[in-house]
Amino acid sequence: MPAPHESRPADNLPASLSSFVGRQQEMADVQTLLSAHRLVTLTGPGGGGKTRLALAVAGALRGSYPDGVWLVELAPLAAETLVPQAVTSALGLREEAGRPVGDLLVHHLRARSALLLLDNCEHLVAACAALAASLLPACPDIRLLATSREPLGVPGEAVWVVPPLTLPEPQPWRSPSHKQESLAAYRRSEAIQLFVARAATASPGFRLTAENGMYVAEICRRLDGLPLAVELAAARLRAFSARQIAERLGDRFRLLGSGPRAAPARHQTLTATLDWSYELLTVEEKQLLGRLAVFADGWTLEAAGAVCAGETIRPGAVIPLLSDLVDKSLVVVDAAAGRHRYRLLDTVRHYASRKLAEAGEVAAVHDRHLSHFIQWAEMATERLSGPAQQEWLERFEAEHDNLRAAHDWSQGAADRAGAGLRLAVACGFFWRLRGYLSEGRERLGRSLDQAGAGGHGKARAPALLRAAHLAYLQSDYDDCRWLAQAALDGNRQLDAEGRIERAQALDLLAKVAIETGDYERAPDHLNDALHIYQELDYGRGIANTLMQLGGWAMRRGDYEQADAYLARSLTYYRDLTEPFLTGSVLSALGELALRRGRYDLAVDRLGESLALRRSLDDRLGIAASLGSLAWAALLQADYPRMRLLLGESLAIRTDIGDQGGIAWCLEKAAEALILEASALPAVLRRRVGARAARVFAAAAGLRAPLHSVMDPSDRPAYELIVQALRADLGEARFAAAWGEGGALPLSDVVEAALAPAFSPEDKARLSQAQADRLKYGGLSPRERQTAALIAQGKSNRAIAEILVVREKTVETYVTRILNKLGFDSRVQIATWAVTTGLAGSDDDAG
Repeated sequence: MPAPHESRPADNLPASLSSFVGRQQEMADVQTLLSAHRLVTLTGPGGGGKTRLALAVAGALRGSYPDGVWLVELAPLAAETLVPQAVTSALGLREEAGRPVGDLLVHHLRARSALLLLDNCEHLVAACAALAASLLPACPDIRLLATSREPLGVPGEAVWVVPPLTLPEPQPWRSPSHKQESLAAYRRSEAIQLFVARAATASPGFRLTAENGMYVAEICRRLDGLPLAVELAAARLRAFSARQIAERLGDRFRLLGSGPRAAPARHQTLTATLDWSYELLTVEEKQLLGRLAVFADGWTLEAAGAVCAGETIRPGAVIPLLSDLVDKSLVVVDAAAGRHRYRLLDTVRHYASRKLAEAGEVAAVHDRHLSHFIQWAEMATERLSGPAQQEWLERFEAEHDNLRAAHDWSQGAADRAGAGLRLAVACGFFWRLRGYLSEGRERLGRSLDQAGAGGHGKARAPALLRAAHLAYLQSDYDDCRWLAQAALDGNRQLDAEGRIERAQALDLLAKVAIETGDYERAPDHLNDALHIYQELDYGRGIANTLMQLGGWAMRRGDYEQADAYLARSLTYYRDLTEPFLTGSVLSALGELALRRGRYDLAVDRLGESLALRRSLDDRLGIAASLGSLAWAALLQADYPRMRLLLGESLAIRTDIGDQGGIAWCLEKAAEALILEASALPAVLRRRVGARAARVFAAAAGLRAPLHSVMDPSDRPAYELIVQALRADLGEARFAAAWGEGGALPLSDVVEAALAPAFSPEDKARLSQAQADRLKYGGLSPRERQTAALIAQGKSNRAIAEILVVREKTVETYVTRILNKLGFDSRVQIATWAVTTGLAGSDDDAG
């Protein structure tokens, strides 16, 4: 018998040779589980930090178990029969001849309160489960903490999946003016904390900075926050910079090929870690794991069955095999919105890809993957119209990386050209809805080139139309016209589908005509398209064409006709429950209300449009609604709000390449600069005017190569503004500023456009009278008094009596107020006076 337990060491936990980083919440969670369950198993992939976490928990609980905390290392064992002996050895017990080891353990532990840590059980699961089943009923004060890549499967077991280390948010460095905030964000990530801690050993001079932090963050994200992988990457700082490591992670198994010699063999390289798990799989599990590597970013059960079944794996076997891989911590389950998706960690996927290649199955499995996602995309795109649009947009987004991977595969051989074209067509509407304009054009273009001018005729016209639509949205009117005309010329189908495609081509040609100023040709195309849709009773097409006719009328300044067209279109779309296109027509109605001076109605309609578009993540639509709301703020002289809204609109338009939209935003920003500076002293006003001229010039430079014209209804006001600006600056200064604006990088132009007209220092130098004029839109004291009295409901005659002036003079004041503020009604003046505080000012009211 051993000596009494009071005289023996309280535990056999090893001293840590490196710091334990993060995991405070995880430690607390596991301790809570141990207080409620007598067997807790930590599961997770190899290199995920199970052992380190378990040791940290065990160390923290030393004082809670009078009879000790004991580590049983099982990794070196090859035979399940050796598990009980490993426990007796860890406890310091001596085996007795003729007495089963299990009985010895039960006898020793029956009256003791101790915690046993069974580390690395995955290759001895059955024996570990048997040990737990014998000890726990017989020894009431014993608790077991196990680490394993799969659960033990014992009744009463609490399974806790060890999560990866927390990761940094993507690209916090995008704003270089916030380096310290970016650095602080990096340091909150546990994965980066671990990298930095291990980097201090590998390269003592290493310091995390805002510059190298972006690469460290990329390393940690691409390694999924797996502690072992992060540590191996940090060790490479002896030979490489953080940027070089990040750029070489595509060959991570070579890059991270060796670790500390003192570490267990299975943890010395990423390959060894994964080999350890892989060798524990059955033949079918190994085959399924390799095939799952073709999925770029997760999959559904249906996709797994369609892509992975075949040859040696029966269709009915995929789900149970997948469940086994989940249990063995090689497949991750993500549950969201009631739907489960499955994925491989990026490192596991790279490893599984190598196994798929070794099995010689790459082509066959990728072909099945392509075939499945063509069928899926063609089914899903039909559901992108109608009441379930948002749900299917989210599903499309979830599969987008798979669709990209499938399309990339289609480009690798001539015999897959037709499949690639079908897939690109099926994704085209999604690319438009979510603003993937450049990517969509590039993929459709490649597929059209691969298919050739005469190949795959049934898919060719839709592909040309999808590409034309995306070109239009990027203001590439020449390309849009060419593609739409090619679709129209090549359309030989007389069935309903062919006629709808013909109408869609006419619609696109009409849009290009409107944008390039050909207002006579546009209605002919639109009316021809409308006739086709009406013959087919195709409600969606009718509504869309009515909306385009409304836009055409609005741009020509025929607001009554525009309102009639747009109202009919909105009725159609609401009946069809089309949230995407309802958002579009509401935006058009909001713009129309702005042009008619009905600001409250405009803001309501634009706000509803923006909410719909945000719910769908319709980026181009969001940018359009934000731009019109910014215009509303401009017309109401709310310049800070205008800059905020216009800045967000510009950011989206720049990201997706909407050149025409960028030009429009810049023109509104320049107009705002001039209006905001109108009350400044001449020297400051002209300085701002020169900036506005540079912004106007940059906008004109964007429009010129696109052959994009300003709306006829907007052109006169624009020319008056530029003419007045030229007169104020003088010809030489105006010409110099215009030339500078045409040469500036777009980022500099945007910065200049969105900056306030004057700085706090400029404002501090103004006299009180100038400051008041600036605050109140350039109104003189008498005009401010008039506005305040209008807000009180006074008539012109009453105002004249209060101010002791003629009624004709009051009419002059009112006209000036309307002109300076860009209003066209007394109601707008009253609202503005209340907003600015004038209505409550006794001084201004006289």
